[in-house]
Amino acid sequence: MSLPIIASEPRSNTNPTVPLSRRGNRHTRAALVLIAPAVVLTLLVEYVPTALSLFASFFQIPLSGDEWTFVGLGNFQAIVVDSDVQQAVWNTFLYCAITILPSLVLGLGGALLINSLSRGRGWVSAVLFLPLTANLVAMAVVFEWIFALNGGFANAALGLVGVSPVNFLGDATTALPTVASVGVWRSASFCMVLFLAGLTTIPAAIHEAAAMDGVRGWAKLRDVTLPMLRTTTVVAVVLTTVQTVQTFETVQVMTDGGPLGETESVLSLTWRIGFGYFQLGAASALSFLLLLFLLALGLYRRRAILRGAS
Repeated sequence: MSLPIIASEPRSNTNPTVPLSRRGNRHTRAALVLIAPAVVLTLLVEYVPTALSLFASFFQIPLSGDEWTFVGLGNFQAIVVDSDVQQAVWNTFLYCAITILPSLVLGLGGALLINSLSRGRGWVSAVLFLPLTANLVAMAVVFEWIFALNGGFANAALGLVGVSPVNFLGDATTALPTVASVGVWRSASFCMVLFLAGLTTIPAAIHEAAAMDGVRGWAKLRDVTLPMLRTTTVVAVVLTTVQTVQTFETVQVMTDGGPLGETESVLSLTWRIGFGYFQLGAASALSFLLLLFLLALGLYRRRAILRGAS
């Protein structure tokens, strides 16, 4: 005689005697405790200095410890008409123009190369990713030696083919492109990572459909791959622009803003105004204007991503 099978309800792991509101409050408190260190650190490192910089931009700040003098928008008016600031803005614009497009092209080429490999992909990825992980100050010292007028590797190589030495870092016509080449070397690796991530999001069905239609090579890149990477390209352009606008280490180490201010960037001039000329209020005003520009770029990137997602 078979016994009847009685189905039982699954046991719940939650204690029915504890109200749901109390359990939710306990989880909320635990979450707040876990995120509190990150929130405090973000406030101390980012938001508090930003607020202090905005506050200081309306004052003339003596280093002697005397009372601050309120000048209103005087610091902003002074830096807008200052010829050194205008030169630094132009230099930064040229630096971005020289750096961004080659970085995008080289980054896309590296991503396509890695994506096409069936063997050795990990090794090639590691080699091409190294510039992004290298310490920029240390690499700026290395590149300063490479482009040195006396004993530099670049001039030694030119000497082998009978070309006279070139003062890469001391000539006003070559200093900025030389510094920008270091930016290309680093930013291309960053763009490669972004494009490689974008290539992995393209469905395999699209590649199969293109192969069935006989679309290969340049035609596939132009008609299939690049349109699918539109959002990734916008993100790469915006993030690379943010990086290049904030260039500081390479300028400070390789040229110190010279010759004759031809390589001075906005960020390096901000440092020089604050800690070289000791005009902390004007430096705060210039840094805040740079922050507004970067925030505008961030908002544009967000809108582009949302537009691509829709």
